[in-house]
Amino acid sequence: MVEHPAHPLVDIVIPVHSTSRPLARAVASAWLAARGAAPGQCRVTVVAHHLTGDQVREMLPPEHRAAVHVLECEDRGTTAAVPRNEALRRTTARYVSFLDSDDTLDPGAVTRWIGIAEHRGSDLVMPFQHHENDRVDITPITRPFRSARLDPVRDRLAYRSSAFGLVRVATARRLSAYFDEDVRTGEDQSFVVALCTGARRVDLAPGTPGYLVHTDADARVSRQPLPIRDEVAAALDLALKPWFAGVSAAFRTSFVLKYVRVNFFPAVERSVRSGQWGEGRAQATKSVAAELLGFAPHVADQLSRADRRVLSLLEGTAEEGELLAALEARRRFGTPAALLTEGPRWLLARQAPVRVAVASAVQIARYRRGLVKCRRP
Repeated sequence: MVEHPAHPLVDIVIPVHSTSRPLARAVASAWLAARGAAPGQCRVTVVAHHLTGDQVREMLPPEHRAAVHVLECEDRGTTAAVPRNEALRRTTARYVSFLDSDDTLDPGAVTRWIGIAEHRGSDLVMPFQHHENDRVDITPITRPFRSARLDPVRDRLAYRSSAFGLVRVATARRLSAYFDEDVRTGEDQSFVVALCTGARRVDLAPGTPGYLVHTDADARVSRQPLPIRDEVAAALDLALKPWFAGVSAAFRTSFVLKYVRVNFFPAVERSVRSGQWGEGRAQATKSVAAELLGFAPHVADQLSRADRRVLSLLEGTAEEGELLAALEARRRFGTPAALLTEGPRWLLARQAPVRVAVASAVQIARYRRGLVKCRRP
């Protein structure tokens, strides 16, 4: 019988909810990611969600079945929030590193992150995230070439919404940082925001080895659009968290601007294109837009003119074709309408389109350099 380390340095946690997931691939990558670590420093923990422990073990090759620590959790919830929270409550490790069962870690990634955290005293080490397809990941949109002692506002940490990398367990518990079990999407928002705003030190691990997002992930989320309020509930419900009262207004503004740009407008476009748009959805969307804009100061001021055009159409009774044209126009990021704010005072604000676009261009170059390094033989 294999003895799992009782107090590992790192728990690599993989939630799994279906026997169709490529769990064996994820587990194999987790062991490779810990290559170079001292014996007993890393433990791979699979959390069975809507599955039994025996079903999980049957998904693994014989050589991994005994070596993997399997936890069973309650069969409730439809997201990874429940199994991740269970792992956070029960882990005895100094750090936890989450891995989705669809994804993989690069060889040596966890060992690298341990080195950063132990040397710098990091509470959170954000990984380089790259993709199996052509998607470019520029988050977080930091100050040019910044990787150490990241600031939640100046380094726009709100744009990195995933909980991957390395998390100091004591910090997560001190901040009462847990995944939101009451939302249908975006369950990681409350956990990430609590860490980014409350941690003493956040560092980035630029370039590889890092975290690889596979195209299998397309099957994770239904393409059927949710009601607009459900699409952004993870953001709006943050106001109910006891710790959120201490979050600065500047971060709230940064966070809501990200959510409006990255989550709200795409959700509106999906809703219109679904053929389900009508007066009821239009009114609900108008109400949610007002709620988001009122969440923090100066949100509308730092949106682009193209974004403001969409909001003005939502205020009225625009035809679907006109609304779709406006939603498409806001995604032409090099045009004046997508770069300029309504008022000149906000043109060069840190969270306004011009500075975000410049920082994003630097991040794209940084991302491509990381890929070149990753693909070298």
